[in-house]
Parts: sequence; structure tokens; C-alpha cells
Amino acid sequence: MMRRQFARALPWLALAGAGLRAQAQAPGDGNVWLRIRNDSQEAFTHVWQGLPQQGTDADLGPLLPGDTSRWHALPPVLAHYRKTRIQIGQRQLTHVTDASFPGGQATLVPGRYTFIYTLEGGALRLRVVPEG
Repeated sequence: MMRRQFARALPWLALAGAGLRAQAQAPGDGNVWLRIRNDSQEAFTHVWQGLPQQGTDADLGPLLPGDTSRWHALPPVLAHYRKTRIQIGQRQLTHVTDASFPGGQATLVPGRYTFIYTLEGGALRLRVVPEG
């Protein structure tokens, strides 16, 4: 009996969950939504982004060449998204950006962006792509 009730409720639970996810990821929610793409030839063993002191850091795990991380939301304040830490093998590289944003802007306006990282001469290079 209980199984039947649960089975009947399952589609509704899935719809409710999808609605909550869509609401949380709404483009007009005032956040800067970011994801990281590894455009280098080396695997990123681990990727972190955000400001741990403010509880806005995101652990994005490993990214193989060509992989893109999940989306994560950060407040629209530069301090929350200006540092990305990438581990490659035993090396940890920290990229700090202050002026790589579209249109030469000093900060990002709320919306969605992909941070595309390449590795050139042992240093991380960033290209920021606004997403629709």
C-alpha cells in the first residue's frame, strides 16, 4: 500500500524538484552564475572557486581536458569570484583576475559566464564568455 502511494507521488516530487532547481537558477536572481571549462591539454586534478571566508567557495572537483564544471552561484561582488585555484598533479595554481571581464569591465554583472582556462608556459590564462 505504501509503495503504491509513493509510486503515485514520485512524478509530482520530480516536477516539484525541477521547479525548485529552475527557480534557484533563474537568470534574474541577482547572482553571478559561473562554470569552469578546462581548455588545456592537462587534467585539472581539482578546481576550487570563491571566497572561503564568506562561505561562497565551490569545490568543483576534477576537470579533464575539454570538460566543463557544473554551474554555481556567487554574489555579484568581485571578491567572491576573482580567485580560482586549480591543482594540476602536485602543483596548485591560483589565478587572480581583476580585469578579464567582457567589455573591459572591472566586475561581472549578474548573469551566467563560463571561465575558460588554458595553461600556457606553466601559467593559467583566462577567457570569460558570457552565456545567454
